[in-house]
Amino acid sequence: MLMGETLYKAARHVRYAALAGLGAVGGFTSIAASAWRRRRLLILCYHGVSLEDEHEWNRDLFVTPAFLRRRFEILRDCGYVVLPLGESVRRLQRGTLPPRSVVLTFDDGFHDFFAAAVPLLEEFGYPAMNYMSTYYAVHQLPLAVITLRYVLWRARLRVLGPGVLPGQDGPVDLQDLQQREKLTATLLNQAQVLSGGREAQQALLGEVATRLGVEWDNIMRRRLFHLMNAGEVADIARRGFDVQLHTHRHRTPREKSLFCQEVLENRRILEGMTGRPATHFCYPSGDVDPVFLPWLRELKVETATTGFSGLARAAHDPLLLPRYVDTMAKSEVVFESWLSGAGAILRGARGNAR
Repeated sequence: MLMGETLYKAARHVRYAALAGLGAVGGFTSIAASAWRRRRLLILCYHGVSLEDEHEWNRDLFVTPAFLRRRFEILRDCGYVVLPLGESVRRLQRGTLPPRSVVLTFDDGFHDFFAAAVPLLEEFGYPAMNYMSTYYAVHQLPLAVITLRYVLWRARLRVLGPGVLPGQDGPVDLQDLQQREKLTATLLNQAQVLSGGREAQQALLGEVATRLGVEWDNIMRRRLFHLMNAGEVADIARRGFDVQLHTHRHRTPREKSLFCQEVLENRRILEGMTGRPATHFCYPSGDVDPVFLPWLRELKVETATTGFSGLARAAHDPLLLPRYVDTMAKSEVVFESWLSGAGAILRGARGNAR
């Protein structure tokens, strides 16, 4: 295991050094301006935009507004053309993309997209698509699992004696991620056993936060883990932003009737909020199964984005479009390499060297 980790780190170091060297001699600019890159589309993926310290808790899920601003500055200063997803995929298939084409997507429909991302997008004049689940949007409650994880992280300096929290039998060191995850599962199960449903979950979240001294009122007031409400969705739709399919409950069941029900309910609610067709889809948690493809086609879904890293080509199935998930762990060199296409080539991402 140790040898494997050492080799992995060494490979990452070599790849990063190669990217840095390529960028230093103008390699990114040459690749970005090439006919090869013009036949490809980079779809960027983001999730939440931190309103407080969410990015310190989870750097894979949240970026800061300052981080996002810097990414947008790079797009602008390096001459990348940001297009709406639907238009860009049509032009990709027709071979009419402009040089350096990029799409911006955000997953899940967090309130922070409305509060922090949209002002930045409007400042730079960039279109964007937000893939939004709707269950928690309708009920306007914080997402239970990630909220609980955040609350336990906020109390990470504590070692809990037995019985401090509901259903907690033994001591728990909250600095230990594995112990926090085990406690999260125990607490959520406790809520289901007691009375079930979202009311029990929300009561549990408030009780846990209070017992741990975490500011629950502030979490609720700032809506750190809420999804956008109907008014916010309607507002950004009027301002030109696209809100599209991500299933109703962020689930991808393998039974056709249940899968279609998830998409149709999601579509019904989103179209009621935006007044626009919902025909673009993103697989929740990147969960892709070939069995979904004919179901999505029957549902008249035009495109679907995945968590597979790569640049989209005309040969790609439009229901299996790759993206690049950008996070605070990614350096500017790595980000610029993916904008140009060099990152995909060096990584050997599927189909990108052809």
